[in-house]
Amino acid sequence: MLEELKFTEARGGFSALYNRVFNHYRPVIIRRRQAEEVLVLRADLQKLLLEKYRLKPEVIREEDGSVTLALDELELYANGRTVEEATQELVQDLKFYAQDYLERSQLFINAPNRRAHFPYILRVLLCDSDEEIRSLLEI
Repeated sequence: MLEELKFTEARGGFSALYNRVFNHYRPVIIRRRQAEEVLVLRADLQKLLLEKYRLKPEVIREEDGSVTLALDELELYANGRTVEEATQELVQDLKFYAQDYLERSQLFINAPNRRAHFPYILRVLLCDSDEEIRSLLEI
């Protein structure tokens, strides 16, 4: 079982909590009231957990010579004159969608057709740059 702390304990001992989570690699659940729980976890461990959520767009060669990248998991599609151009467009679309998802997370988490997008979105949001997002794309 994971260690659990009450909200007031976590707030009062934040430095010790941070040390347990970061230096000792021990996730902690913080509980407030009866039903509210959050998990505090190192970001690198969260990235590790999300590795199985792969972003592997299908590369479609269009009749006009352009290239479409179809990322069906997130219902995102980008088109460009080259694979590189389509990739750059897809990275921008991923950033935009991830930010939109974050800003309206309560709506998307409760939408049956968008709920399963969350792990992919979190994987994108944990990236520090466009290059890191691009590295997630298995093209």
